[in-house]
Amino acid sequence: MQDNSRINEILCKVITGEELSSEESSDLQQWLSTAEKRKLLEDLRDPTYLRNKLKEANEVDVAGARDLFFQRVAIGERTSIKRQWQWKLFRDVATKAAAVLVLAAASFFWFYNRQSGGDTITQRKTEKTDPVIEHDVAPGKTKASLTLANGKTVVLDSTVLGQVALQGVAAVVNTKAGLRYQQGSDAQNEVLYNTLSTKNGETYAMVLADGSKVWLNTGATIRYPVTFNGRERKVEVTGEVYFEVAHDDSKPFLVHTSGQQGQAMDVQVLGTHFNIRAYHDEMDIKTTLLEGSVKVKQINKETLLKPGQQARVSNGNTKVVSDVNTEGVIAWKNGFFHFDHADITLVMRELANWYNIEVCMPERNQRHHL
Repeated sequence: MQDNSRINEILCKVITGEELSSEESSDLQQWLSTAEKRKLLEDLRDPTYLRNKLKEANEVDVAGARDLFFQRVAIGERTSIKRQWQWKLFRDVATKAAAVLVLAAASFFWFYNRQSGGDTITQRKTEKTDPVIEHDVAPGKTKASLTLANGKTVVLDSTVLGQVALQGVAAVVNTKAGLRYQQGSDAQNEVLYNTLSTKNGETYAMVLADGSKVWLNTGATIRYPVTFNGRERKVEVTGEVYFEVAHDDSKPFLVHTSGQQGQAMDVQVLGTHFNIRAYHDEMDIKTTLLEGSVKVKQINKETLLKPGQQARVSNGNTKVVSDVNTEGVIAWKNGFFHFDHADITLVMRELANWYNIEVCMPERNQRHHL
């Protein structure tokens, strides 16, 4: 697989009008060995062409931008494109393919802003402090923060291995595979709660005391008891979390979450695989079922989901969508981006979360700092 990261950097400099070194100029001339590439560079330096491409990507769908960024320019290393409308990228590859998309998009916005008379991005360029153009963006990390029952916080990553705390009779152990709770032989009457959280650009996995497996996407939290002593197993989450719940008929598993404008939702299961997405800056709370069955409870309404279905809770209403692409929903858990008919706003939000960067959208007169 060819690594085009250097030519990507050179092209970004050309597009934004930066001066090239003699070595970079030589590399550029070597790259411009075909008429197709020379025509492409000519197009990329044309503000009208870039503005039209941005409009196409932003108002119709992301296919135009996708073609420009990867299928035609071949900037950066990429994974396979399964179909014209289905695009996947590794989120943690060293060449940072998705970060290259941000670089190209930044060039789009810079040209558009310069042509339309805006000053936000132009000012950043003038100050020569724009890290998006001058430096690579670091990929996400396997990292999280654990808040113990006494309020103490422990930062976790793959280098902090072994027992990190003792909570009642349960040992809290961090492994390369994630966090794990090992319950002692003695009974524990006091209910102690821990909270595991990730920031933007961080993901983490854990195993609860009952054996249930949990994965946290970027900007997510889960609050849970160290041991499940009552008649039910209840946890609270925000952000996006994937569960593989250990089966226990005697203790139903309950997930409580809250979304935008204080709307709340509960998911009740016995043993199943499902994904919850409940970010406070998104309108819907989404529960997607992969295996087993779950019951979504919202106010006084209960909805039973079957595998392949997704419940979307918004403004007090629950909508069930069937035949959901579950592979795409949990792509993040497996280390992928998955954009299928996604508009540019969603694409840039996902990249901003994973790379912990700021994305400016001048055409829509809004700024996302996610």
